[in-house]
Formats: sequence, C-alpha cells, structure tokens
Amino acid sequence: MQARPYHLVNVFAHSHFGGNPLAVFPQADNLTDDEMQAIARQFNLSETVFIFSSNDDKAAASLRIFTPNYELPLAGHPTLGSAFILKQLNHLLPDEFILNTKAKPVQVFIDKDHVQMKIKGFDITKSQTDKSPLAKLSGLDVDDIVGRAYFVNSGTQQILIELSNRQALKNLHIDIAKLRVLNAENPFKSTKEPSIYYWFCDGKCIHSRMFFEQNSVMVEDSGTGSACANLGAYFISQNNYPLTHTICQGDDMGRANRLLLKIDDEQNIYVGGQVIQVGRGEFYLPS
Repeated sequence: MQARPYHLVNVFAHSHFGGNPLAVFPQADNLTDDEMQAIARQFNLSETVFIFSSNDDKAAASLRIFTPNYELPLAGHPTLGSAFILKQLNHLLPDEFILNTKAKPVQVFIDKDHVQMKIKGFDITKSQTDKSPLAKLSGLDVDDIVGRAYFVNSGTQQILIELSNRQALKNLHIDIAKLRVLNAENPFKSTKEPSIYYWFCDGKCIHSRMFFEQNSVMVEDSGTGSACANLGAYFISQNNYPLTHTICQGDDMGRANRLLLKIDDEQNIYVGGQVIQVGRGEFYLPS
C-alpha cells in the first residue's frame, strides 16, 4: 500500500464548521488520472484538489481539480485551499505566488488565513431565452427574474441569472430537463454537465446559490469561487467596476460561506475568503 498525505480545509469559512469543505493532496506527483478520479469519488466532496510540482519556474505548483465525476479546468475554493496548504507546509513561500491550473495560471495572495486569487480575462454571451422559460426552469414567477441569463466563463463556465428578491432565492426549484435545454445555447461547452448560479443584491450583500448536475440530479454547492469570478466578469461587461462586494452563499443549505469579490480599474477580478484547516491524514492506495 502507498500512503498519500491529505489535508481537510473549509474555504470561505464564516465559522469553523462553515465554508466549502475541500480535500487537498499536496504530494500528488505520479498519481494517475484514474487514481485521482477514484480518490475524489471516495471523498465525495464538491471538489478534491491534487498538487503537483510545477512544470515551469514561474509557478509554485500545478493543480488538478476533480469532482466525484470529472475534472475541472479551474475552481475557486480548490485554488484558494491549495494556496493555504502550500503556505502552511512551506513558510519560505512568499505571500504572493502563482498556481498553474488547466484553464490558466492564477495569482494568489495570502494574509494569514485569508487567501485571494486574481482572475484576468473572460468570455460572456447573453442568452436568447426570455424570462418566462427561465422562471419555469427555476420554479419561480416571471417577476422574480431580472432580464436574461448569461453564459460566463472566466475559467469555468456557468449560467448566471439575477433575481429580483431574496425570497425567490429561497424558493428555487430547478427543472433539470429545462436546464439542459437552456444549456444547449451554451457557446463554450467547457463543462460536462450544466451549472447555474442565481444572485440577488440587497445593497449590503449579494446573496447567491449555485446548482450543478451530477449523476442526473441537481446538487447545490455551498461556496463557489469560480461563479463569484464569473459574476465579477458580468459586472465588468456591464461597465460596473471598480467595486467590492461580499457574497453570501450557502445560507439556504445551512452551510454559510462568505466570499469577497473585488474588481479593480484594470478589470482584474479578485475572489477571496477565509480558510480554516479542520483535519489531516493519510489516504492508502494499493501498490
């Protein structure tokens, strides 16, 4: 048997038992794709991340990110959780460094237990579907929907829909068949299964929920850094920047996450939050 160390962290943690849980494997060199997928399926978290030695001298490490079913090119909380663990294991690392992902290199910034990543560049397309089908897809009234949906990709593609009130966010009930119809418009096709992000701003906080298809059912994610970055991309497309927002996600599923979204004058998108380590151990693989 071969033993691989792993760490458990909560990212975007509002409390010790809040945030989005993540398994981090800091010594993943020589793991195969099948082994990583099997490990991710064993943990059955929204994502498990594997840290490899960097293949260039600009990055501190390279990341491979897996859901229980497939690999992602980029995801927010695995990137932030990996940065936190790397810094914990190597105090000689600077507070600012680069991590390679399959989508793009990502710059990260660490201040004790708060980690930020910087995203530059995105693609965005407005959906041609009007409000009535979006409302039926979401289990809501037409008046709960603000405008059309957007397909956004700043590293991982999601569908974004703005809602008009907080209660609508609580009332969401996704029709998976109708979501697949909407996703057929998707010009990017960068994910194997559709995901959809709803948001409502009450002036103090942007409340959000994110759902994705897994094994033909809809699953909710408690804290989604990639969707937060995509929301930043949407704001840039609307010339709504610079800005700073707190994203409140996970409250409706009893797992509070708090994400910080910032956009600067140069259209750089920053997504950050608190990371708390809650465990560590060894995972055994057959030799």
